[in-house]
Amino acid sequence: MKKFALISVSDKSGIETLAMELENLGYTILSTANTAKHLRQFCSSLVEVSDYTGFPEILGGRVKTLHPKIHGGILADRSKDSHLSCLQEHEIDQIDIVVVNLYPFAQVRMKEGSSHEEIIENIDIGGPCLIRAAAKNYRNVTVLTDPRDYLPTLEHLKQDSVLPESWSSYLAHKAFALVCNYDAVIADYLEDFRCESLPETQMPLFIDITANLEKTLRYGENPHQKAAFYTNRPEGWNILHGKELSFNNIMDIDSSIRAIRLYSEPTVIIIKHCNPCGIGSAENLWEAYRRAFATDTMAPFGGIVVVNRKLDLKTAVMINRIFTEIIIAPDYEDGVLDILRKKKSRRLITYKPSFLSKASNPLEIKTMFWGYLAQEWDNVDEDIANWQVVTHKQPSKEEFAAMLYGWKAVSMLKSNAIALAYPNQIVGMGIGQTSRIDSTSIAIWKAGKYKHDLKKAVCASDGFFPYRDSIDELYQAGIKAVIQPGGSKGDAECIQACDELDMTMVFTGFRHFRH
Repeated sequence: MKKFALISVSDKSGIETLAMELENLGYTILSTANTAKHLRQFCSSLVEVSDYTGFPEILGGRVKTLHPKIHGGILADRSKDSHLSCLQEHEIDQIDIVVVNLYPFAQVRMKEGSSHEEIIENIDIGGPCLIRAAAKNYRNVTVLTDPRDYLPTLEHLKQDSVLPESWSSYLAHKAFALVCNYDAVIADYLEDFRCESLPETQMPLFIDITANLEKTLRYGENPHQKAAFYTNRPEGWNILHGKELSFNNIMDIDSSIRAIRLYSEPTVIIIKHCNPCGIGSAENLWEAYRRAFATDTMAPFGGIVVVNRKLDLKTAVMINRIFTEIIIAPDYEDGVLDILRKKKSRRLITYKPSFLSKASNPLEIKTMFWGYLAQEWDNVDEDIANWQVVTHKQPSKEEFAAMLYGWKAVSMLKSNAIALAYPNQIVGMGIGQTSRIDSTSIAIWKAGKYKHDLKKAVCASDGFFPYRDSIDELYQAGIKAVIQPGGSKGDAECIQACDELDMTMVFTGFRHFRH
């Protein structure tokens, strides 16, 4: 009786070695046209599926393996006489090994310039059917979907023609997980496509939380916690140099990417523990870095610096004066990497500007002890034409520019959040306190500690002021302009306080609270 191994792959990594070793073990290789073309130079017993079934590939390759001689040979339970008799009656051979991976749907989806037609054409039909059939019959059939499993499986087959059930069930589990993830990515794409064509959208009936293991990490937030990084999007960023990234590093990188996307002018943001500790903008990066560093000259030590322009030599030298754990830039000028690489442990990262345009997941998902919370992303992109000056005093041109700058910055901070801003620099921040007056006091104290002139600053608050106490404290510090969402029962009290103190206040009508 012939032993058949069916091989049909898009990713041909390691497939030549596998096919030759299987042939040496007595298997006849069954293969679809494209894979067969690749394997003919390595295998002498190769048979094309269309020759085996007597039916050609049709519809431009959409139908290749959907045939009873293929699926019957895979699905037959060798322990059932009725199944074996059925195979004999219809002259169907048993297929003992199925090696399949799938059309690169996710990669084509994320590739710039891919049309809807191209993306749809990369929905694999026959591949998932083969995988599911083989995985269902894992006691009789070996299913291989990951090139990393080729060599261990060959070692098992060389020792015994029947795989240990622990290994065959492991391969089946991986196979079903692959198909599950593949279908979820397709559903996610069609959900996006459908939503773009509708005037109103609603939250989806299911959420896609499947992703491929990208890298096992040394540990999580703390050394006793196991951790790994998963993604369902090809990388838009690249590590050029430095130590392996940790769990906390990746969290900080995510916070950096979320923050820098808000600024179009040359900007530098310094991140520490997922919160900005310095933000500055200017006509050039080195001046923007000087302003960001001046926000708080102590906190940047051991932090992350992210910029939105090609990193130049002058700015790099300034950053290099203190220990900076990670530097993130869209690109680096000639010679800059040579200097920065001298510190062996520092991570140097590039990102594609297009990476900032859209999150890879349509929803922001938070893991609960008993489920998940999902919400739309807060893109901080509301129309400022709807902002309202609610005091007698109007903001000056410079005050309004500072309000715009502070409003972006405060949206990045953990609530309750206060940012004290110039038109191109943040000079004080109060983050994550349980009362807004505490955040206000901390922001003022921080600004005073680093000798920033608060008479030139405005205050941005991510949430409303419930009482006038923060207004009074801001006035005592020299601040005469405030931007906040509004919407509190205490709005009238706060407006009255501003009018009494000759301060100006703007309501945005939007809250950018980060719990």
